[in-house]
Amino acid sequence: MGAELKKAVMTDSYDDFQNRVSRIYKKREKRSFFRKNTRAVYSVNQDGYTVIRGAKYRKPIPWTGLIFVLAAFFGVKGTIISQVGPDIFQSQIANGESAGWVEKAGAWTMQPDPISDWVAKKIKSFS
Repeated sequence: MGAELKKAVMTDSYDDFQNRVSRIYKKREKRSFFRKNTRAVYSVNQDGYTVIRGAKYRKPIPWTGLIFVLAAFFGVKGTIISQVGPDIFQSQIANGESAGWVEKAGAWTMQPDPISDWVAKKIKSFS
């Protein structure tokens, strides 16, 4: 009688274990394309057992922050163009192009572009 009870308890724990493993695999399959294999690492050890370890958390790209930085960059550029005028702005960029490599890089990034020109026109229309 004790052996039957022990066998039933072992079967229940084995079934629980199998249910947990199947839930893990189902969750793994449900993940989206970009999030696969980011939360667990599956490997097979020397005995042939599958070992599941937690993987390092990979921080996603901060899209919101990057968009805010770009909006601020074009906003500042547009504000400068609207305040000093496009002619003076272009002459200052020409002065920067004849200096060292840092100034050349700054002059290249401050070149007028359609977005900053649009922002400058919108700011001029308010005043």
